[in-house]
Amino acid sequence: MKALILAAGYGSRLAPLTDSIPKSLVPVNGKPILFKQLENLYDNGITDITVVSGYRANMLEAAVHDSFRDVNIIESVDYRDTNNMYSAWLAREAMGDDDFLMMNADVFMDASVIEALLAFDAPNAIVTDIGFYLEESMKVIEDKNGRLTHISKQIPPEEALGASIDVYRFSAAAGAAFFRKCAEYIEEKGERKLWSEVALDAILPEVVFRACPLNGRWYEIDNHEDLAAAERIFADE
Repeated sequence: MKALILAAGYGSRLAPLTDSIPKSLVPVNGKPILFKQLENLYDNGITDITVVSGYRANMLEAAVHDSFRDVNIIESVDYRDTNNMYSAWLAREAMGDDDFLMMNADVFMDASVIEALLAFDAPNAIVTDIGFYLEESMKVIEDKNGRLTHISKQIPPEEALGASIDVYRFSAAAGAAFFRKCAEYIEEKGERKLWSEVALDAILPEVVFRACPLNGRWYEIDNHEDLAAAERIFADE
């Protein structure tokens, strides 16, 4: 099992903190968000990890390799003009023909989230905070057979099973389908500013994904209010 962390973004809503450091290195109670994710993966035996950097890439690489020497880092030099689907696509060769986890580098969470996802009895899964609805989060729809049929920010409350926490598990076959769809958008259609979830949503009719119930705490950090809330929730970290 490999892991892919998408960490190219600037994080303008966390300025002035992000004027000098990448969003993924913003600390929660002293621990950078990205470091918490890396620790979570190592705690669960996943050490083949790729991080896609962008904004202040040199700083991110130096900080990561100072503590996690074996982490592979791919720089997205076009981060200003792209979105995280493009970042994921850059890592297609690094993921190869292996199963992998994928996550955005702005989610602070417990290691138990990864533990539950690895133990979940489906090869392809989206960690879902079932029953939770947040306008800004990706939401998922589940059919009567437990198969996920849609992931989008635009899903209304009455249709949503819950919110995705932006942590995904792909089998090798699902990963191949995902990267083919990324290539279709990026190489054939010239779409470089799409969310990775657009490609994921597009493969749901052909690849079975299920909702892995959240086991633990999480918080997506986009602005200063989010950061303050995360520091309260994870005060024991």
